[in-house]
Amino acid sequence: MATKVKNSEGVRLLINEVAKAVGVSPKELVEYYEWKANLKKLKTKKMTKKEVQQVLQEWKSERTGISEEKAIEIYYEAEEEIKRWKEIERKLKKLGLE
Repeated sequence: MATKVKNSEGVRLLINEVAKAVGVSPKELVEYYEWKANLKKLKTKKMTKKEVQQVLQEWKSERTGISEEKAIEIYYEAEEEIKRWKEIERKLKKLGLE
């Protein structure tokens, strides 16, 4: 059940307090929840083999010329972000908020 938030000051204070308890900035906490929502969308998205093949063909035709070094750099940056999100998730679970 969705509810409309009328007291944005109260929401801001709540986010600040939870972020403080977890030991992150309010911005990081909001980013965590955005990541979590996007991850949930990705997990529920079902694709047929034909759709997957179409996406792969599009990617092949849109080659951006990214170097192997840049791809490796992006991979490790993403890995570090995921570790950070998992740490936030662990702390929230410990507090009973996740």
